[in-house]
Order: sequence, then C-alpha cells, then structure tokens
Amino acid sequence: LVILVSGLTLSLPVHGFAQQAKADAEFDAEDDVNAAVWFGAGAVLGVAGNCLLGSIAVGGAYVYQPVPRPERLLGKSAAYVSVYTDAYKARSRRLQLSTAAQGALAGSAAFFLLGTLKINPWANFVIW
Repeated sequence: LVILVSGLTLSLPVHGFAQQAKADAEFDAEDDVNAAVWFGAGAVLGVAGNCLLGSIAVGGAYVYQPVPRPERLLGKSAAYVSVYTDAYKARSRRLQLSTAAQGALAGSAAFFLLGTLKINPWANFVIW
C-alpha cells in the first residue's frame, strides 16, 4: 500500500507539469499561427483552380511543421520541452489545416459562383 501511495504521489506532479506544458504550447500555437495567411492561401488557390489547387494549400499546411521559439523553452526541463514541442506542433498543424481547408472551400465556392455567373477574371492568364 505504501508503494502504491508513493507511486501515485510522485506521478501527480509529472502529470501536472505535462498538462501545464500542453496548455502553454496550445496557447502559444494559437498566438503564433497566422490564420489569415493559411486562409488566404487556400482561398486564392481555390479561386484560381477550384479544389485541385486549393488542396495544395491544405497539403502545405499538413507538411509544414513550425517549431516553437527557443526563448520559450529556456530553463525548462527536458520532459517539459518534449511535451511542449509535441503539443505545439500538433496544435499548430490542426490550426493550419482547418484554416487552409476553410479558405480552400471558400475559394472553391467563389470559383463556382464566378463560373455560374460566367465571369472569368482569369481568362487573360490561361491559354487554351
């Protein structure tokens, strides 16, 4: 019983700092990800070429993994840095993917709307 209680007591602080590291990382990722850029990339490519080009922005958002700024991790333990970095990359990727996909959908909708209205602003740039 003593071993069980001491094991639980020692694991609680580790779990607590892991939650804190994850919360810090997610907060920082939301501050750092430029949602306007990812939305704009998806929207511009979506308008330019429908879902096919819009998917390039979504693919780029999936492939690109930002790293946290090193000054945020100075003086932290290796375990904190590991949890923080993993959570930061995961949250950044989710934010990038969702905003790029929203932009691609909005751009594709604009592409179809322009096509329905027979407006071809890109006709001067495309040679068939």
